[in-house]
Order: sequence, then structure tokens, then C-alpha cells
Amino acid sequence: MESIYEFTNSDKSNVVEKFKDLFSGCHINFLLGAGFSHSVLGMLGNYEYILEGIRSYVAAGDENKNKYKILKAYMFWAFFQECVYPITKKILSKKDINEFVIFANNIHTILSEKGNPVLNRQCNIFTTNYDPINEIAFDYSLCICNDGFEGRINPLFSTDNFSKIYFREALFSNRKAEIPSVNLMKIHGSVTWKRNSANESVEYQDYKNGLNKFEEKYNALFDDIIVQKLKTLFSGVTADNAVNKVDSIIAGSVLLPMVNDVSRYVDMLDDYANNILIVNPTKEKFSSTLLNKNYYELLRMYTNELEKENSLLVTFGFSFKDEHILDLTKRSLVNPSLKLIIFCYEKQQISEYQKLFGELKNNNISYVYIKDNQLTIKKFNEILSSIHS
Repeated sequence: MESIYEFTNSDKSNVVEKFKDLFSGCHINFLLGAGFSHSVLGMLGNYEYILEGIRSYVAAGDENKNKYKILKAYMFWAFFQECVYPITKKILSKKDINEFVIFANNIHTILSEKGNPVLNRQCNIFTTNYDPINEIAFDYSLCICNDGFEGRINPLFSTDNFSKIYFREALFSNRKAEIPSVNLMKIHGSVTWKRNSANESVEYQDYKNGLNKFEEKYNALFDDIIVQKLKTLFSGVTADNAVNKVDSIIAGSVLLPMVNDVSRYVDMLDDYANNILIVNPTKEKFSSTLLNKNYYELLRMYTNELEKENSLLVTFGFSFKDEHILDLTKRSLVNPSLKLIIFCYEKQQISEYQKLFGELKNNNISYVYIKDNQLTIKKFNEILSSIHS
């Protein structure tokens, strides 16, 4: 049977004592989802249903096919404006991400205190988030963050770069000490990724510059009134009615005035796919083989880490709605020495996770929640601080 732990400020011992040994004696892995950064960037809302409904819809007739392309462009623009572009405006200073800097410092302390000489002072952070919060937060910490890029003038991404361990040598002796480090593996891509068209590789980009250029290039193409009207029409959309919503909008007249300019919207979609290397929130995960390749490479590394003896997987803000990651995690739980700790935003979430992992009859899984409260990044940091104090 799985274990359930209630965390309160007055009684931390039942959580802390259980987890101290795990953090000090295991290969540590974190799996972070949208809930990790939602205090700064917000959540997807119903865009996942909308974009999946658009992807699943099959248009018939030339006019409807053109209206479909325009609708797709409008809703990807709305997704860009609400879920991607705000990254440039909401992360401006250390103050904006202070709790995430505390998280990075907690990781550094936990790794510094590892007493088992067999274990490296290194952990892996797997995340489906494409924002740069972790990169920026670790820049303010003492912990090295390896995001898979190598090179100073023209940094290029390769999963081979995650096999590095860092040491510091004393100036006047040969003594070496391992420096705490994290491998940051962004499974769904990143706003810091850019396609190198010359050799089909991923190169690093100034995300603010890249997103600002895209916004400036296409801002005049999209009418704010129509964007708002479409968002209103999609209000209340669910996974079950999304395709019907798309059908009713295409059958209507709201998109008709743009049909003669359909090629401009198609160009925007191509530009989006080529320059914003993130996995969009649909079941069709990829816009390119380049993203596809890196996605599966990172998932392979995720599986390999969980199959190691004495591995620990800590999840925060992750719903396990990504079927690929859920399936790989469930398969990995046959490893008897793997421990999975799921930090739940609310107590009610435990039953949702239990439905996903319910057929697994083992004691690998632990759930943690806050009594009569929500488990925010601040509370998560309090627990991590207690573990290493």
C-alpha cells in the first residue's frame, strides 16, 4: 500500500524523518509540471482542450479548410499571447522568482550534505515547463545548472552534455571536491531553444529577443476583437465538446472576412513551428522531427534514471496527464528500490493520483499534502528546508 503524509507546521516529524534518509541515500530526480511555476506564469486554462479540438477536426470543402487554418492560427496566437509571451514580462528580477531561488538553494544544500561517497552530488530535474524560471533561479544559487547547452559564442544543445560531473580542485593541493549540480532536462522544449536551420540542431537563443520579434512580426495580423470573440465562443469547452465547438465556429461567419488572406496565417503557423521549439498542449506532440528526437532522447534518460538502484522521484505541480510520462513512470515502478513522492497541491488530488497508479500494488509511492491548505512552492520549500536542517 502507498503511504499518505500530512504536513503541518506544528508536526513535521512524520514527513521529515521519513524523507531525510531518502534524500541522502538515493539518486534524486525531480519531475516538475505547470503547477511549479503557476504562481508566476499562471496555468494553461482550457487551451489544451481547444488546441486538441482544432487538431482533431477534419474540414471539408475549400472555404472551410481555409477557415480552419485561420482558426488554428488565431488560437495559437491566443495561446502564445497568454501562455508564452508573458514569460518576457513576468520574470524581470530576482525578486520576481524569489521562492524559486530558495528552491535552488535548497537543492544545493541537500546535495552538499550527501554523505554516501558512492552517490554523486548531482540530481536531475525533469520538467515539462518551457519557461526559463529554473535556469534563472539557479544562476542566483551556488548550484551549477546544466541545461544541455555547450559553447559560449554559439551554444548548442545535446543530451550528451548531461553526462558531466563538476569538481573543484584546491589551489595549492591536488584535493578535489565535487560541486553540487543539477541536470535540467526540459522534456517539452524551451523558449530558450532555437532551430539552427543549417544543420537541424538546437541552439540557444535570448528568449526575450526571440519572443519579442515574433510578437512584433504578427501582432498586426490578429484583430483583438476577433481573438476575444473566439475565446468567448470557446469558454466552457471540454475535451468532449471541443471538436463540436470548432465545427460550429467554422460553420459561422466570424472568420469569413480573413479568408482572402489565408496564406498570411499559414505563414505565421509555419514560423511558429520553426521558431518556437516547444511541445504544444495537444496529443500530436511534435511540430518537427527535431523536437521529436530530443523529446524521446530525454524520455529515455528519464526512464534510465528511474531504473537505477535506490532512485528517488519527487514530483511537484505535475498532474501526470501526459500519457507518455505516466506510462514510463508506471513501468519504472517495478523497480523495487525506486521511491516516488508526489507532493499534492490539495488533499483531494490524492484520489486522482490513486486512480492513475491504482493497479500498482506496492509501497513505492508516497503522497504529501498540507493540512487544510494548498501546497504552494513556498510550502514545498519549507518541507525541503526541514529535510536538510
